[in-house]
Amino acid sequence: MTFGSNFDTAATVWGSAAIGFAPFLCFFFQIVFPKSQLLIISTTSAFFFLLAASSASLFWYILDPVIGLGGPWSALIPGIFFQFIFRAAFVALYHKVESVIELSFEKTEEEQQQAINGGDDPNPAEHTDLQAAKNKLSLNDAACGLAAGTGFGGLHALLLFGSLLASETSDVGILYQPSCPKVPALLVSALNTFCFFFLDIFWMLFTFFGMRRRLLFPRGGGSLADINPLSRPFGHYFGNTRSGGNQALITVLLTHAMAAGFTTFNVFQYGCVFSLTTLPALTLATAYIFWSGVSKIYMPLPHSNVRLSLPASFSYGGGTTPTAAGGINPLSSTAPERPPPEGPDLVEQFRNNDD
Repeated sequence: MTFGSNFDTAATVWGSAAIGFAPFLCFFFQIVFPKSQLLIISTTSAFFFLLAASSASLFWYILDPVIGLGGPWSALIPGIFFQFIFRAAFVALYHKVESVIELSFEKTEEEQQQAINGGDDPNPAEHTDLQAAKNKLSLNDAACGLAAGTGFGGLHALLLFGSLLASETSDVGILYQPSCPKVPALLVSALNTFCFFFLDIFWMLFTFFGMRRRLLFPRGGGSLADINPLSRPFGHYFGNTRSGGNQALITVLLTHAMAAGFTTFNVFQYGCVFSLTTLPALTLATAYIFWSGVSKIYMPLPHSNVRLSLPASFSYGGGTTPTAAGGINPLSSTAPERPPPEGPDLVEQFRNNDD
């Protein structure tokens, strides 16, 4: 073993490691690590990926001896299914925690308001502290989706590529496979990991969008401006509706199945020619679907954790949105303006109907 071959091996290992883990490290230290709330979200989402991987492995381990599962799809299908389920479960848990935090702030505000009205306000500085805490904790679906995708995709990258990287650093020489006899297996795995990390980011963002719309809107509900699919401009194609949320979740399933399917080309001779071209193309296509489908309606409110007091079928429509204080602010979106209703105030009317 010459010095040159040792140097080539080290360069391949470190270069592949940079390709495979660089996106995760950039997202983690630039976006997640500086804010403790995002760090908690990222860590929790990584734990949910671990639960998904463990559930898929257990499912395959139990059923394989029973029904004789064989081929790569027998392992891919459970992985796709359980990752989808645990992404949705994570976002649902996030929404529950978000609601508890909101209720806590509302209760504290009510107590402070009662103290002010009763003339018993021993510590006025508490009001400033509460508002500062609210501003610090105010998170939105975009930031939390990126943090969750970083955690989910980071652990995915570690399991997908880290095991091969660890084995290559301890072995002598470079591993090649029949599916790609001209390119080291470590580099092929690094490129796949690179693509899957960004796919995990988009899949988590789509899941946040879909679960949020399913939470806000009843069946058939949504923004009045987006009910008609033909009236949706670029960036609104999915629609700010419950149906649009369902489309986002279906997109996650379909694109994940396609990405997993493209990796099966590596089973065949020279299969990496197809996998290394189709997987990056799918990553770009998924990014375009996100850009064209939900990018301009991803954040329908100034803060996504502001709850609506209007019926869901009127939510986000009409050019106005309720604020946290119960007032009405004009939207800056492209929704068409509507004339004010005649007679009683429309917001108060629907509130009374709800009561």
